[in-house]
Amino acid sequence: MNAAFDADVVVVGGGLAGAATALGLARHGISVVVVDKAEFPRDKPCGEGLLPHGVELLTALGCGHVVDDARAQPFRGILYHCHGVIARGDFEGGALGRGVRRRHLDLGVRNAALSAGVRLERGSMQTVTLDDDGATVGLADGRTLRGRVVVGADGPRSMTRHALGLDGGAPRSPRYALRQHFTLGDGMAMPDRVEVHVGDHHELYVTPVEPGVVGVAALCEKPLMTSTAGKPEAKLSTLLAACAPLRERLDGAVAVGPALACGPLRVRSKAVHAGRVVLVGDAAGYVDAITGEGMSLALKTAALATTAIVAVLGGVDVDSAFKVYARDRAAVFRDHALLTFGLVELARRPFFAKRVIARLAKDPALFTRLLAVNNGTRALSTFGVVNLLKLGVGATPEASAAKALRA
Repeated sequence: MNAAFDADVVVVGGGLAGAATALGLARHGISVVVVDKAEFPRDKPCGEGLLPHGVELLTALGCGHVVDDARAQPFRGILYHCHGVIARGDFEGGALGRGVRRRHLDLGVRNAALSAGVRLERGSMQTVTLDDDGATVGLADGRTLRGRVVVGADGPRSMTRHALGLDGGAPRSPRYALRQHFTLGDGMAMPDRVEVHVGDHHELYVTPVEPGVVGVAALCEKPLMTSTAGKPEAKLSTLLAACAPLRERLDGAVAVGPALACGPLRVRSKAVHAGRVVLVGDAAGYVDAITGEGMSLALKTAALATTAIVAVLGGVDVDSAFKVYARDRAAVFRDHALLTFGLVELARRPFFAKRVIARLAKDPALFTRLLAVNNGTRALSTFGVVNLLKLGVGATPEASAAKALRA
């Protein structure tokens, strides 16, 4: 005879994806227990720019107060700075993204879940055991938690995915991330767009995250990460020193907290479910943070998983319900992955990257359409062959960095 259930659903991981899934389930009257070893609020390496569609998803979840908080900073689009060529793009319809520190975002969704009746257990997951009626999570301290469904939302290095044998192998060209916050110097204006500075084998991101505070993130290739000596602060400082526009922006800036690092960024999963266990967020697969869509994807996949789990608990066949989840998640993930792979490969080829950025600079409407794909409000298939050809052909870079900055 199987042991009694501790809850209808056990969620492993209390970050954004796990808390959003738990909150969605609790609002359907489902009992949920979340297990997480971390103490909140916590910081994590993240660009921290929530795109407009992510803002909508968060609001639909009942957590709009997190991005309406006075600390959250609006941004109107993306600015690309590529080897002296600059392009500025705005989101469709005047929509705004929000820069919000992950410690505030994760804590806000987590607290909403707790207020909805979700139970929290502190612990480190070690094992997952499947049975016909549910699954059991074994913790490092010897305790077990059994649910009719288990959700693995424990991030890119997911122990749940590993325990199920679903790891898809290491990436062939691993990339890594660094992130640190800075209080800008007196008189230095806050950016009104997320800035992307493309360098040799890396990109630097600047996101407004609090009044007077920006987050600076670096995404870089493994050789660049391993060849630079020192702690994350030293590695990031070396990259910033080589970027003239950021040296100017950060003149007089003061670091807020330590620099954090993570990687490799790409995560592959053989499948996103096994038995009554389903993977959500980065645990189900992760490409790269270059497009800034990670937090929105966490919220999207949490909503899709919630629908599938409600169906399972309502009597729908487990395999059928989770196959629908896998299909719908793949559809959401596909455009993100294609766009990300394209931008990563483009960044590795400065000659072509400058031509593409020059085209976007000359055709702001094209940039806006591309941002709509990135935002998740338009499918890549709607971008159009003509627009793809425009990007492929590019344009001749004409403006120097100084001239473009004055524009």
